[in-house]
Amino acid sequence: QSSVLSLTPESNSTMLVPAGDRYTMTDFATTYFREAQSMQGLKGMSAEKKSVADLVRHTKVPIQASLLRYSDSELNELATKNFQTLMRFMGDQPKHKHQAEVQCIYEILQLCKEKENLHDEIYCQVIKQVTHNPHQETELRGWLLLNLLTGYFLPSKILMPYATKFLQLASSDPSSTHHDIAKICQSNLRKNFLYGGRRHLPFPVEMEALLKGHGARRLVVLMPGGMEYLTKIRTFTVAKELLQEICEQMGIGEQQEIQDFVLFAVRSKMVRPIKLEEYLHDYLLEDKLVTVTLRRLTWRTPLHFDNQIYTDVHYGQVLWDYLNGRILLGQSKETEMQVGLLAVFQHWAKVEQQNSTPSREELKEYTPKTLQPSISSKALQNHVATLLRTRKPLQPLDAKIQFIEHVMKLPFFGYTTFVVERISDDTVPVPCFFGVNKEEIVVVDGSTQVVSQVIPLKELQKMRTLRPLSSGGLPGLELSYGSPGSPRAMWVELSQAKELYHTIVVILDKTEL
Repeated sequence: QSSVLSLTPESNSTMLVPAGDRYTMTDFATTYFREAQSMQGLKGMSAEKKSVADLVRHTKVPIQASLLRYSDSELNELATKNFQTLMRFMGDQPKHKHQAEVQCIYEILQLCKEKENLHDEIYCQVIKQVTHNPHQETELRGWLLLNLLTGYFLPSKILMPYATKFLQLASSDPSSTHHDIAKICQSNLRKNFLYGGRRHLPFPVEMEALLKGHGARRLVVLMPGGMEYLTKIRTFTVAKELLQEICEQMGIGEQQEIQDFVLFAVRSKMVRPIKLEEYLHDYLLEDKLVTVTLRRLTWRTPLHFDNQIYTDVHYGQVLWDYLNGRILLGQSKETEMQVGLLAVFQHWAKVEQQNSTPSREELKEYTPKTLQPSISSKALQNHVATLLRTRKPLQPLDAKIQFIEHVMKLPFFGYTTFVVERISDDTVPVPCFFGVNKEEIVVVDGSTQVVSQVIPLKELQKMRTLRPLSSGGLPGLELSYGSPGSPRAMWVELSQAKELYHTIVVILDKTEL
């Protein structure tokens, strides 16, 4: 299906964090539980409070009606059935024949997904069954389910402060067996409030690992330059958390620079940037065919080469982009001189190559693929030989820094470029290049490198992806831009249409930060 983006700002919200003795689950039950409402006025205050407190404690007996009052009989019936499923999962009731634990969890989560009106009811049921539960094993199962609930589904604004208070109290007792998981639930709920919760229910393999107490998953992030970053992510880890972790290893502390980096999910030829607020597990499929990579997408902050990993990562990315045509280069005598100098820096960047001369094959490797047919290998070899005679060799680290700083001076550095096969403007020869940076979109002539059109990102009003017009055709992207009084539109066709769409979305998100 076609996806549509409307570029309108969203309002920020604030999560209520209760303080003091108010907002206990007993307070909530007193006001909102069906049975508590029928108790009121029948007993003395202390006895009534004690009876209500019992309503939010573990029971061995299935409830006969929903804890909350529903005028819809279907919701009431679904609530009582869910409580039985909960009891079977926790071990308070025997499971049905051939019913697996994972199936019980799926039934509960699927009900939450289908019936938003039951979120509060299901939260209350699980909280009830983990409160004063005499059996440690069944209590832990209830907390495992609460871990999933808090990460996937929010309680209503009415229940939120009470649920938050419950988790605060549960996590403040270090002697309890559920102290750590209660803290995780607190974090899940906070992230769910800020980011909206995970989109997809967990795969059976992930669920079974959680039931065995394996809450973390090993993940390898492919870094520029061929490096790998090994880490562990939890069920509800968002991209922002992993980015901060990796950036710490690179010596990056400023939030603005961290936001210049983006994680990408790659599967075969499909590449999708992951937004800061998105959950990593929503991209990691069960078949493990998805790879997570890191790139610097925008260059708003000055570079600082005070960390070896930082330098190697930047060198790896800039080198790959340079050699693979992602940084546009014109074809002129000056370009040939630049290619020669950059070849020398690449040679010196290799350990123990400072005093050697690159072979013809090595020079080819140091030359961008797009320029190899047009640059004379003999002339390049002579130019490089002259540079080696007249320049003092650099140490590998210094050579990498010099390479980066020289490439950064090229006219199209900082743009993420895509090859466009068709464009609505018939005055632009195709194939052409489509470049996006933190400020604008440019359309560049593929042969002359002349910019034929510029669209400031602040003028972009709407985008939508387009399906291929035929079975062998390419997908497209339509952009609406300009002012309300002078609206304009453009469409382009390219194999990476969705990647281009999501890249622009991520850059726009970063521009607003």
